[in-house]
Amino acid sequence: MDQRVVVVDAPSPIVSWDEMKTHGKIEEESEKTYVETLIEAATGWIDGPTGWLGRTLGVQVLELRLDDWPCSFSDLPYGPIIEIVSVVYVDAEAVEHAIDVDGLSDDFDFPSVRGRPGDVRIRYRAGYGVLNDATPPKWVNAPPAAIKVAVMMIVSEWYESRSPVTVGSSVDELPIGPQMLLQPYRIYR
Repeated sequence: MDQRVVVVDAPSPIVSWDEMKTHGKIEEESEKTYVETLIEAATGWIDGPTGWLGRTLGVQVLELRLDDWPCSFSDLPYGPIIEIVSVVYVDAEAVEHAIDVDGLSDDFDFPSVRGRPGDVRIRYRAGYGVLNDATPPKWVNAPPAAIKVAVMMIVSEWYESRSPVTVGSSVDELPIGPQMLLQPYRIYR
């Protein structure tokens, strides 16, 4: 688990109840809460700083806490990176400063920092998303179809097999179908 990165604003689910009802052929509305819990658990297993995939899926705000600057803003972990939200640093005199993020780029001249853990805090929006047409526009999830299908496959398996252990299968690995769908998106750290 990467303790340098925390989730500030968690993502909304990347798979809806209606999508799961169709995929899993679930007819009982009474199962909605249970299935939504499974969606959350499956997504959490593969998403973000604690996930198997090594990247973010749903649009979320992360904060990277370092003792010095990263090599560049494009090196931020758990992309895809949508935008930098805020940058705060503590200088050698222990004074905290905020940097205007408008127009921030990789050729930014990084100021000196004190060098203690958390002296550089970069908040950024990451995940697969698009801006909707609302006023004001809002980021909404738009993950690749393969990722959504993989989550639905995991949820279907858990929904159908409610016991903690299934004879003949590994309990610490993703099932082969979802793993094959997710593998092209996996980042190894």
